[in-house]
Amino acid sequence: MKSPTGAPDDQGLQQLMRNRLTRRGFMRAAGVGAAGISLASVLPACGSETSGPSQEPSQVFSGEPEGQVEFANWPVYIDKAKDPDTGESYIPSLRMFEEETGATVTYKQVIQENASFFSKIQPNLQAGQPTGWDIVVFTNGWEFAALVANDWVVTLDTTKRPTFDRYAEPFAADPPFDPGAKHSMAYQSGLTGIGVNTQLVDAEITTLDDLADPAKLPPDSVGMIKADMPDLVMINLGIDPLTSGPDEWNAAADWLRMQRDTGLVRQYYEQGYVDDFTAGNIAATMAWSGDVLYYQLWGGYPNLEWIFPEGGAFLWTDNMMIPTGAAHPVSALQLMDFFYRPDVATMVQEWVFYMSPCSATQEQILADADAAEAEGSKGYADKLRATAENPYLFPSDELLANASFGRQLENDDEKAEWDSIFEPISEGG
Repeated sequence: MKSPTGAPDDQGLQQLMRNRLTRRGFMRAAGVGAAGISLASVLPACGSETSGPSQEPSQVFSGEPEGQVEFANWPVYIDKAKDPDTGESYIPSLRMFEEETGATVTYKQVIQENASFFSKIQPNLQAGQPTGWDIVVFTNGWEFAALVANDWVVTLDTTKRPTFDRYAEPFAADPPFDPGAKHSMAYQSGLTGIGVNTQLVDAEITTLDDLADPAKLPPDSVGMIKADMPDLVMINLGIDPLTSGPDEWNAAADWLRMQRDTGLVRQYYEQGYVDDFTAGNIAATMAWSGDVLYYQLWGGYPNLEWIFPEGGAFLWTDNMMIPTGAAHPVSALQLMDFFYRPDVATMVQEWVFYMSPCSATQEQILADADAAEAEGSKGYADKLRATAENPYLFPSDELLANASFGRQLENDDEKAEWDSIFEPISEGG
């Protein structure tokens, strides 16, 4: 968010930030969304011919850096700046990587949702052909599992990511969906909890049960996120989603039907709840941490508040992966490791406003705040300090112990049963 010549003026910063869209606003159309992709349709049977070629990491990453990276990512999900001489926008972190390594990075914002992007690259992967990308970013979930199960992403050479080894937060270093981070490296993470418009809510909202309490919220005033609600409800029922089965899924479905019958739910959203939330059309909603924190601290909506439910929050991660057949795997892994440098990770976090998988960014943001104030931009400095002090961007171990990743569906039967239990709820069944 800073220009190469220093901190921006406060008015210019506010205009810039108001014009941007939050990254998660594009993101969580469920794995059975518009593209119709489900994990069940792509998981291989034993010995399936659809699996990609398996190569040892020592073979894939044995050469010198190729000097080029083709990087596919989500919109508005990396740092930006404007060149004071040309007026052109650029990406400071990638420019730094190019200057330091001599590589060229082609960065495209082509991922609108997991399912639709998966459907674009699946035919190439299934045919054993390159996708044209060296790095792709997928959320842990159905598509992520399919990529790993089919050997459609390479196993990383874990001896060649020293910065990751030094700075990766525990949740990124050894995620339950990819033990040892052998196939992926976290790009950003976030929490699903509760958003409240304090101008519309008089009662204290602290639990997920409060979103089903007509004494606390008016009718037709609650938003629910389709993709995340089964896991978040299980967490708040005291169920571990990671080890859950059909009995636990039905318990969560019972809670969701009870909530629906109260008449409180305005809409079951795929990803567009933010528009209704900022417009004042919903009083409380399931919400992604970065969305609400951005609008509260940077976007001019101090009436919006993000709450970590007493029963726990849902943790998710967007992950960098190298597709099988990538033309430049060595440079790709080099860039992935580069994002774990604290100075670089800070540049990204100050823009996208989610949890960095790299430790030490908090101190860097505070240093940036001091520098901004010294340059006379006190408003910007105050916002940076509020960012660095936010417990949901820099959660404690105790807080993270009360957050959980979601259920990883493993096969056709699990996927079909999950869908049969939860899809009818949002469709009125």
